[in-house]
This record gives sequence, structure tokens and C-alpha cells, in this order.
Amino acid sequence: MRLFSQSVVTILCACAAVFTLAGCSSIGKGMAKAVMAKAEEKPAPEKSLCEITGPEFAGLSAGFETASEKPKTLRLIIVHGIGEHQPGYSLRLQENVAARLGLNIVEPVPKTIAMQTPTDSKALPGADVGTLRISRYTNDKGNELLTFEVTWSALFDADRKAVAFDDYGLHSGARADINQSLKKLINSFTEPLAYHGPKGELARNSVIQALCWSARGTWNDYPADGKLSCNPRDTQKAVIERDTFAISTHSLGSRMAIDGLMALGNTRDAYARDPKSRAGFEAMELLRDKQITFFMLANQLPLLQVGQAPPAIVGKSAQYCGPGAARVRERLFRHLSIIAFSDPNDVLSYRIPETFVRDNLDSRLCAEATNVSIAVANTVSIPGVSFASPEVAHTAYEDNERVLSLMALGLAESSPPPGCSWLKSRPNQ
Repeated sequence: MRLFSQSVVTILCACAAVFTLAGCSSIGKGMAKAVMAKAEEKPAPEKSLCEITGPEFAGLSAGFETASEKPKTLRLIIVHGIGEHQPGYSLRLQENVAARLGLNIVEPVPKTIAMQTPTDSKALPGADVGTLRISRYTNDKGNELLTFEVTWSALFDADRKAVAFDDYGLHSGARADINQSLKKLINSFTEPLAYHGPKGELARNSVIQALCWSARGTWNDYPADGKLSCNPRDTQKAVIERDTFAISTHSLGSRMAIDGLMALGNTRDAYARDPKSRAGFEAMELLRDKQITFFMLANQLPLLQVGQAPPAIVGKSAQYCGPGAARVRERLFRHLSIIAFSDPNDVLSYRIPETFVRDNLDSRLCAEATNVSIAVANTVSIPGVSFASPEVAHTAYEDNERVLSLMALGLAESSPPPGCSWLKSRPNQ
């Protein structure tokens, strides 16, 4: 994502040339760099945008606020977005969330699993689908946060390399500076294109595997490492019934995760028809009474829905969700609360329109969306124009105090973070 900044510097240099008549040399280049430095500063919370629209939602801390005095476990699945990533990419987000949950003890060595699909899978037997890094944060009360960080980017290495040649050679040398920077930016967006091809099934299965592993046992039950698969029959009913589950994704990771959740419906139906899969079916049935909070950072669902057919079951949430629903036993979750964060200065993220959930998400998810339009990038004004770094606007959520507050504490009656407004809507369920 550094290509954002490279492109912006070039464009700002061109703008500066209008004022300095000296191109990007000396004063012009200095002006561009000064603007970029200012743009990378954190925005002042009391002066920057933070508008919330939608129903209230539970924060991660809700998992520790039950009536029981016994230690509680929160399980958080994390999925990255476009670009090359290495295991451990979400460490900053994990530490910031843990601190706000009062968890000040960390296991020094995470557990790392090379995920595979089950060998008895009919669609993808024994396929490599990415890396799962499991970490543990606790406190003296015994409460714990288990994070399940998914790294899928290696699945698309070949796709990124397929256009890498265009950054070098004859055409590269013949392009104007601004066009070259913009072309590099465009060439970095191979994963969303490849996701809608055969590789997408592998990526979705990386999320499905993470969901399975998240319900498989306690910290001590997980192996330290290995190339392994998880089958729903391996999950523990007590874990699903007792613990709190949540998801945090970034950009393309949101599409992968929501597709993975919707795929659970077909998997459950297949298990229901197979007597040998009774244990897996019973485990998935327990999800029917779970409330899941899903944080989408730099949300891209509307963009990535373009050209895709909607699920078979849409526009029928009243049949599956809420008290007295006629087909309540067929729902996938009791409630899926989606919180879509987007900075208007991020050229790659979007709000979720009011009709999107109804028309494009499986009704059995029982999903509702809350939009958070928030400035995570600082806006800088220069003569005749204002500017905010698209890179910062796309990536700077993990250090934003208001984002972290909403993730940790949620949004209850009359309690938005300082500097945020909230246009509350009634829940549909």
C-alpha cells in the first residue's frame, strides 16, 4: 500500500509545479513532502469526521460482562485485505484491543498452523489454504482473548507476479511520472480480480478453516505448529455454547469472511443429509443461537458485489430472524451485527447502503449493518485544494482511538465516543 504514497507524492509535485514553476525540484518537492508529512499525522478527534448510522451493537468487552463469575473467553478471528502479508501482521491491532479489554498478560509464543482443507472434502481435499496464527491474552481474573489471525496472501502470489512485469521494461520507461505511479497502483489490485476466479474457493476456505479452529478447544488443546485441517465434527460444543465469537476484517478480507459465513448454510444442509456427519451438524446447529459481531475495516462489500449473483435466499429475514419467526430453526446465527468502518478519503472503501444487506446477504445470517464514517486520515489544505492520504485513510484504523473504542466497548444507548454523532435506527429483529 506504499504505492498510494508514491502516487500522491508525484501528483502533489505536479500541483506544486503550478505555484513554483520549477517542477518537482527544490521548492516544489519540498512543498509536496511537507504536505505528505502533515497528511500522515493523526486527525484531531474533536475536529474530524465521525458519523455513525444504524442500530446499536455489542463491543468485544460484552463477552466479559455476563452474570457468571467464572473466567470468560473471547475468540476473535482476524482476516487481512489486499497486498502481501506475513503472519503477525495484526499484532498492533491485537495489542490495542487487549489493552482496552484489561488484558495485560500475553503468551510469549503464538501457535502457527499451516491450514489445509479436510482430506475427505469433496470440493477441495487436502488443499493448502493459508496460515493461522493463534495468540492468547489474559489477566489476573482469568479472562482471555484468543485471536485467530488468517494469512491468505500467499494463495495469490502467482497472480500478483502475473502483472509485475509491467512495472519495468519498455512501457515503464516511456510513461509519464504520474501515469507510472498510477499504473503501479492499479497493478497492485490483482487479488480482488483473482478472488472471483478459482482461487476464491481457496481463500474462502481459509476463513472457514479459521472458524472451525476457533471452536476446537482451549488454548492448551491447540498444537504448537503443523500442517493440519479442522473438521466441524472436531469442534467442542461447550466452546460454542459458552464463549463469545467476533470477527475483524480489512478490505477484501470482509468479502472473504462474509462469503465464508454464507457458505456455512450449504455445509450444514449437506451434513444434515449425511448420517456420518451428525457431529458436525450438531456443532453447526449450536451457531443458530450465537450473536456474532463483525467489524469490517475499510469495508469493500458494495464494490466486490458488482457482477456477482446474490445468494439464493435474500429478502426473507422476517422468516428466519427474531422472535416468532416461522423458520427460526433454519437460521445460521441469532444475529450477525456488521459494523462497517470507512474513511470518505479512502478511494477503496464504501458504506453499506440500506438495501445491501436485504438484497445481497443470505437472509439466514440475520444480519444488520451499522455504518461508521470516520476520518482516520488527516486532511491538509493547500491553496486551492485539500488533500488526505489515501493510504492512511485505507490502513490507519488499528491506531485510531475512536475505532478502538467502538470495537472494545460497542455502541449502547447514548454512548458514542467523544466527537462522534449517532443517527440511531431501530433494529429489524
